[in-house]
Amino acid sequence: MLTELERKERGALRSAQWRKDNPKWSWAQVANNDARKRAKLKNIPFEISANYIVTLLTDTCPIYGIEFKWAGNGCTLATSPSIDRINPDLGYVEGNIVVISIKANRIKSAYKAADLYKVADWLYEIENKG
Repeated sequence: MLTELERKERGALRSAQWRKDNPKWSWAQVANNDARKRAKLKNIPFEISANYIVTLLTDTCPIYGIEFKWAGNGCTLATSPSIDRINPDLGYVEGNIVVISIKANRIKSAYKAADLYKVADWLYEIENKG
């Protein structure tokens, strides 16, 4: 007969194995819980589920085309997936979220489209002189 501690240890091992075998589902569950907490803090709508998030998942970032790294364990890499609110004011609702890389999300969050176009236009001119 197993002790309570042994049962908990077995359960933890099974959970760890499931997360390893199902990295996208595992990520979607954590992302959903984290988004719910952010929505509550920011007092914005939250009407999505892990099941919905899974329907949005791809293997690559739609902006950079880089393969997502499903790192887990709280590890965030530039290539890790991230939930982005297209219109931040609308909250986490169906049709307003996409999954992009953390790299793309940080850039999008820090700058307006007009700022990015100015920098891109300037770089294009410099790189194509001559």
